[in-house]
Amino acid sequence: MRILGLIAALPPRWVVVRRVGVTVALVAAYLCSMAVDAFAQRCQPRRKLPAIVLTTLGPCEYNPETFGFAGPPDRQAMCLMRSGNARRNLGPMLQSLPSGLADRVGQTSGLPDRETLAAVLAELGLVWDYAPFLWQPISRARDNDPDAPQARYLVIHDTSGPNFGRRPFPENIDEHRSINNLARFRCGDGWEAAHVIINRTGAMLLGQELSRPWRATRFERATRFGNDLKGLFLHVELIQPRRSQPGRGRGNDALAPTPGFSEAQYDRLALVYTIASVRSGRWLIPAFHMPIDAGIRGGHDDPQNFEIEAFAGSIKRLADRLARHRQAAEAEAPVVAHGGEDGRD
Repeated sequence: MRILGLIAALPPRWVVVRRVGVTVALVAAYLCSMAVDAFAQRCQPRRKLPAIVLTTLGPCEYNPETFGFAGPPDRQAMCLMRSGNARRNLGPMLQSLPSGLADRVGQTSGLPDRETLAAVLAELGLVWDYAPFLWQPISRARDNDPDAPQARYLVIHDTSGPNFGRRPFPENIDEHRSINNLARFRCGDGWEAAHVIINRTGAMLLGQELSRPWRATRFERATRFGNDLKGLFLHVELIQPRRSQPGRGRGNDALAPTPGFSEAQYDRLALVYTIASVRSGRWLIPAFHMPIDAGIRGGHDDPQNFEIEAFAGSIKRLADRLARHRQAAEAEAPVVAHGGEDGRD
């Protein structure tokens, strides 16, 4: 059973400390997931997806030889975290990153230890989907080729729905049950659209485990790459409703709410970013869907109204919480005496 594998994935000393609570949580979540999956929809496309033929390697100049975009990690993030303007054209490259990102992107320093992160996940009630896998690697390019690089990019999407057409957004979109219904994204055939889907209350659906190579952009599916990019990107969808803009064609989804996302979504996105980076051993490079697919017919405009400062602030708050948790754990740790049998020198 999957439950036994998850418990076995935990390192021994963490299981000893949290065995009862973790086991109960895992069993309950497992039984619940079995019941939900029985009614989940089928999501695999019925027809083969159309071929994607590139004319360029994108505005951020992807290099197939290095499995990366042009420039050092911070420059890549400044290029890849560009939003679109009112006409859905890609905006200018960022001139800087906020400190919460600038001092992390692409670096190996500043990562929390796995035990502390696991303990905080337990406090947040997220043991089932995330804690057992902290000691496992994330996906690798070339469809998990062991000789290919690990995932380097965390791609941020928005769901661009539900679409309210010409109707105004509900005033309570952050709590609206229909908007935030994660069951809409659960698939009984394992074809969830992204690795993680986050609703506006901060609840999360683990669509694909972070070790599973998954493609969610047209760029990744381009014919010139074959399976080379499968596993190089991790994908997170943020629930964001849309409205239609007059004069843009019937059923368009051009208008997003302001603010685009809730504080709870930024907090959970920061958590997923941290989890993925810890498992990688290096802070991943955040990216938006729009610049990755820029110039490709049918490319998307998401995420709209994303506040990079808010995301960086959530990363910083989580880092502070993890640091406090580790300090408290170290202060409570018993002092081991050295010397004779009575503990005296």
